[in-house]
Formats: sequence, C-alpha cells, structure tokens
Amino acid sequence: MNGQSSPNAQFQLGHDFGKTITHHGFKITTKKLPILKAEPIERMTSMLGIAPPEMIFGDNITSIEHLGSGWSITFTAFDALSKVDKTGDSMLQVAHSKEWQSTREKKHEGITEVVKPFDWSYSTDYKGTEQSECLRLEPSNTPIPIELLKRPDPIVFFDEVMLYEDEMADNGITALSCKVRVMPARLLLLCRFFMRLDGVMVRIRDTRVFIEFGIGEVIREYTAREDKYEAVRQKLAMKGRDAPAQLRDPNNLVDLLPIVDNSLEHVSRRPIVRSVPNCRFFSISSSFAATQAVSKTSSAPASPPSDEPPKSKSQAHQSGAIAPTHKLAAEIRKRAPSVTETYIAYGVCERLVQECAKQADYTIPQRHENGVIPKTPDGQDLGVGKGWWYECTFFNSRSPPLLRKRKRTSRLPTKSPTALGLIPTFNNWAQITFLHMYVLTVRLRAFPASAAPAWHQHLLDHFFYAAEDRMVREHNVYSRMVRNKYLKDLFTQWRGVLAAYDEGLVKGDAVLATAVWRNVFEGREDVDFVGLGEVVSYMRGVLKGLEGMPDEEVGRGEVEFGDPGTQRKVVEIRSRMMDSIPEEEDGGLG
Repeated sequence: MNGQSSPNAQFQLGHDFGKTITHHGFKITTKKLPILKAEPIERMTSMLGIAPPEMIFGDNITSIEHLGSGWSITFTAFDALSKVDKTGDSMLQVAHSKEWQSTREKKHEGITEVVKPFDWSYSTDYKGTEQSECLRLEPSNTPIPIELLKRPDPIVFFDEVMLYEDEMADNGITALSCKVRVMPARLLLLCRFFMRLDGVMVRIRDTRVFIEFGIGEVIREYTAREDKYEAVRQKLAMKGRDAPAQLRDPNNLVDLLPIVDNSLEHVSRRPIVRSVPNCRFFSISSSFAATQAVSKTSSAPASPPSDEPPKSKSQAHQSGAIAPTHKLAAEIRKRAPSVTETYIAYGVCERLVQECAKQADYTIPQRHENGVIPKTPDGQDLGVGKGWWYECTFFNSRSPPLLRKRKRTSRLPTKSPTALGLIPTFNNWAQITFLHMYVLTVRLRAFPASAAPAWHQHLLDHFFYAAEDRMVREHNVYSRMVRNKYLKDLFTQWRGVLAAYDEGLVKGDAVLATAVWRNVFEGREDVDFVGLGEVVSYMRGVLKGLEGMPDEEVGRGEVEFGDPGTQRKVVEIRSRMMDSIPEEEDGGLG
C-alpha cells in the first residue's frame, strides 16, 4: 500500500484469517490478524514519524474491488495513521497529553525519530485508499439512499475489522474500525473513527461507501461530527439517559453531535479513460438493464431480481392491473426459487421471531429512571413483565384458539384467573421465546427440502439479533466480548432445547413435561404442576394448529399465538389412569 510493504509482512501467521466474497463482479475482502509485535511496531513508528496507538492492527484490511475495471478502495491502519496531524496544530491541549507522551516514550525506548508534538487523539479524516487506472470518485450531490438500506434484505456477508484503538492514558478512547454489510442488491461499508476525551470532547468521523450492484454506482459519504464533552453529557441527561453508559457507544451519540464537515462523492458513469475497455461497469443505466431483463424471456434476467417479494394476485387486482415489474418478479421466483426464497424467508422470519419474543416481553424501567437495575436473589437483572407467563394476561373470553391467523381476530381484555408466575428475566424471556420458536421449527421442517434450511437459519439469526439488542437496550451490556459470550451460551441452550423437545414429542407428554420443567422452570422443585401441564397442552395445541395451516399462510407469517391459560380446564380434567391407581391405605398402628 502506498508503495510500502506491510509492516508485519515477515511475521505473518500460517494463515491470514481472511474472508472473501465475490458478488455481482465486486470482490469484498476482510482480514483480521493479531496486534502487531514489537519489531513491526518499531518499523511502523519509523515510517509514520509518530508513536502508534496502544492496540495497532497493522495487517488488518477491508477492501472492495471491482474485478472488471480494477477500481478498488481499501482501508488500513497505516494509511489512516498517515493522515494524523504531526505538527501539533490539531493537538488537544489538556493536562493529560504530556503524561500520555511520557508513557509512550518509555514504552518505545530507543525510538528517537518520533515527531513531537502531534495529535495524540489520533484523529484522522481517512476516507479509504482508492486505486484505479481509469475511474475515480468525484464530487457529487447524490446522497446514499437510506430507505433502501432500511429494507429487511438478507445479509449475504458481514464482518467487522478493528484497525486501531487507544485508551488515551485512561482518559477516554480513540478507535478506528470498519464494518461491511453485503446484501443481494447492494453493499454498505462504514469506516468509523470515534474519539471521546473525558471532560473535553466527543468526536465521530464516518466514511460510508455504498454500492448499488444493479446500476454499478458507488457513492462515498464523509461526515464529521463533534461537540464538547459537557454539552453531550447534558443532552443525554435531558433525554433521561444514563450518560456514563451511553458515552461508551458511538451509536448512542452520533445523532447528538452537530455536523462540522460533510462531503459526497461518486464514481462517474462514463469512463474517464476511454481507451481502457474494462472501465465500463458504470455505464449501464438502470432503464437499459431493466429493458434487457424483460426482453430476455427465454433466459435468466440480466438485472438482479427485486429485493421486494411480488404482490399477491388480490393485491394486484386491487391496484388495477399487475405491473410488468411484478410479472417479472413472479417469473424470476418461478425460474430461480433458490435465489428468491432467502429474500422472503428473511422478512417473514423477522416477523415470526417478533411474535415469539413478545409472548414474554419485559422492560426494566429503573434502568431509564435512576440507572440502577434491580437483581434477583441469584444475581439476574429483574424486569417488569405482563402476560400469562408472568402475572396476568388478556384473552378472548370465548375461549380463542391457541393459534390465530395474524390480523384476523380481536381480543377482549379479560384478566386471566391464573398465571404461571415466572420472574421477568432475560433467561426466562429466552426460554419462552425458544419454546415458541421450537413449534415453528417443527412446522418449517415440513417445507420443501430446498427451502427449509434458509427458513431455519433466518429464524435463528433474527432471534440472536433480538437477543443482542435486548442486552444493550435493557441490560446495559455494551461490551461486544460479553455479548458474544452470552450469545454462544444461548446457541448451546437452543441446541439442547431442540433435542429435549424432539424427544418429548416422540416419547409422550411425560417426557415433554420433563423437558419443559428443565428449561422453562429451571428444574425447580417447587414447580407449579398445573402450570407445567398447561404449557405442555399449549404446545400440543399450537403444533396441531400449525399442522392445519397451509405452507402459504405460514410462509406469509400469518401466525399469532394465543393464551396458554385457556388450557387450565383441560389440565384439571381427571385422567382415567388416575382412577386405576389404588389409594394408599392408612398405615397407622390401630
């Protein structure tokens, strides 16, 4: 890069930990290696002229390359640090800066070529390293289409790469990282510099690279935001947020900081150097691509399929006539079901997981009021929840079915006479959600063999998205390392749930009740056996209801769970087997 060899080139490991995907002619590559060792740090220090941050990932890379034209953009730590101010003009003048510099001098003894002073916050306006023989990013007024990115498109590829990080002598944090997300029709890369110097300043500089594969357009947006630390803290306090916790996550701060710099660039659709034949991937207009797709009825369409599922016939008739694009989408789904299935499964599974998760939803209002989260005797965060699983429920007094079709029934608010009485905790929420996901998983197994794997995967993925979001939103778990540990534990629990409930379905209600007792009731000795029976009867009823639903209705997400409390009358019916057991005679002494 920049004519320089990698500072850690001769210290490569046996494998490069790289991940690569080629999609619509673009090659996306990420590489994550350990922190640089002493010798490469010394070489990098000599080349940069400044002491590097505490954690420098000199060999980490995020790159996007168009194979047809040779255009590429790469993000590396070395190139980012080369743009750090080395004159001292931008250095934050605080008392801690001299202390920080002295620690760096002790850490890198023998390095005498370091330029001092310099910006010890490592602030950089790095926008990536662009390389091309014929194409380059030019100023533009075309913004990134945010609405397209809000669609629930499947994630084809995702990775996050850290480039450098420093705790600024325990006075804050400065970090540069890259995230790349590839979807079937588009790509978004975010390179974010985040700096928080406690008591002084908060700074965020974002570089976004957006690519629309269908028309081959690349847009790069750079936005710099910053404000005084105290001003940000006051804004958080006015919103009733926990300032110390919120200040650790740039996602919570980005909308609070005023914009101080912004620029837009894009790659020109016309080749800059016309003599190079490969520089033509930006010249195809969207209308031309669409025309080619419609005209080639005997072969696969030239443009990528729409990422919105086609309208149903009833919807089409309501709008007048079926548009040509909808006819094209239906034809694509018919000709390439494996390609379009993941689009549909992704969006529907998100709704299904939301339906599963809301059965045992809870909040922790104390987190927003005073920042102190109450605990259970065994140390779990204690929330406030409503519904049959916790305290009370609302259900139709006319004994509604255990499974409803979404948006086709109404509930009459009537308080249930009974409730299961579980404690609103994250673990109980996860287990109750798992239970509902399991009955859906059983039904999804009946889908065609070619489609079922995508549905299973998206169902599980959306649960983990919801679980991680809940960890941050309700439990203040901001550490990615801690969240990943919990997610791994949840995955292990899910595997156990599948095996236990499958065995119960095959061997009978007694075995199924045992599995529910172990997972939902945590194997407690004081279990409510009537409540346990209600859960088992509820699961059987939901499975029967799902069995009677056509694949089309399940595939549209028309599933809504009912109230397990309606099973109490069924559970309280005395079994004929109980009558066959002789009553135990009194063993008194006369």
